Amino acid sequence: MNYTEFMNAMLCEIRGQVDAQVRTELYTVTKNNGTRRTGILFKQEDSNLAPTIYLEEFYQKYLKGQQVPDLADSICSIYQEIRVKKTCDCQNLFDFNHVYKLIRRDANEELLKQIPYEPFLDLAVVYYIQIDNTRFGSAAIQIRNEHLRYWRVEKEEIRRLAEKNTPRIYPVQIRQIVRFMYVATNEQCSLGAAVMRYPDFRERVRGMIRGDFYILPSSIHEVILVPESFGLEPERMQEMVKEINQTGVAPEEVLSDSVYYFDGEEIRIVAK
Repeated sequence: MNYTEFMNAMLCEIRGQVDAQVRTELYTVTKNNGTRRTGILFKQEDSNLAPTIYLEEFYQKYLKGQQVPDLADSICSIYQEIRVKKTCDCQNLFDFNHVYKLIRRDANEELLKQIPYEPFLDLAVVYYIQIDNTRFGSAAIQIRNEHLRYWRVEKEEIRRLAEKNTPRIYPVQIRQIVRFMYVATNEQCSLGAAVMRYPDFRERVRGMIRGDFYILPSSIHEVILVPESFGLEPERMQEMVKEINQTGVAPEEVLSDSVYYFDGEEIRIVAK
């Protein structure tokens, strides 16, 4: 069966497995960089949070021979683990952890009209609330303009909370991959490109490699650090970044084609 037929078959199978108080439907959402993904949305009557489990990877498993009932059973098991049993009181969302991530600015213009953000180089710093983490992923709420109006707060308050929380919740991790290259991310290896904005990150790296350095945005999850002393030209490194983005990174995980440079004073774009 094709993907549309598969989605409808999965929805029918899952509806036969979940409790009567759980409503399920196909749900398509526009993700980072304008990519669209479709999944099964689960809405429980006593909760105003509705997790979505995306179907693309399950379709690949179907094409490799797994059967729809077995795949539906796997999705229902995931839902049982990740569902939030309590209703989330929006008035108390400040009890949760406000954090930030980096996304590409030019590929998310429509999204950025709807959410608070801070420009950073050719990127955007956007804010979300971390609700929960499981072995299948995390539950999060993207902070939107309507949330600010509901809470009667300014963007600066959200930014202050996120700047405080993100380095604490997602500590930086740096490892050497070859003699002249390092990878920087966070301990969770998720949305780790944000570490390049941490207060002490650039000076820490500069001290570690004893000099100025380039930052290559290999994905939204990590960046590659290259000492200037190695002698690579920015244009050559930009070719590397573009190749990685085109062949090795999912479209929704691409961060930028640019190359950044830190000279001890500021970070700036040197190739785009």
